[in-house]
Amino acid sequence: MPKQLAALVLVAGVALTTARGASAATGGPGAGVAVPAPAAATGAQPVTVAVGNSMQFAPRSITVRAGQPVELTLRNGGGIPHDFALAEGAAGPVKLEAPGGQTARGAFTIETPGTYPFVCTVPGHAAAGMTGTITAR
Repeated sequence: MPKQLAALVLVAGVALTTARGASAATGGPGAGVAVPAPAAATGAQPVTVAVGNSMQFAPRSITVRAGQPVELTLRNGGGIPHDFALAEGAAGPVKLEAPGGQTARGAFTIETPGTYPFVCTVPGHAAAGMTGTITAR
């Protein structure tokens, strides 16, 4: 690829990323910009879980396809921090943390069909009812 074309592609990508409001992946001036591909483009299953001040996940029960990536969005509409923690089912533990009023995103894959529990690990939240299950079929 000629240098001018490569530079043009880089500038267009940065402009598009900036226009879409993406933030730097590693913070600080000059940091690289990470733009995740839409779930449809990656074949991931989009799943959104809402949390808030009611100490519950909505929905509390999720069903996904085993062996296909899950793109999870955790929306915290409350004023206190919450997280989504999945200790079993995925290749490694999954934990998304969303401060009050913010959203967190992450991806994981459950290879083996089954039903696995998820919780909010903020002290006292699981005991107050912040639990749920994810079933992979």
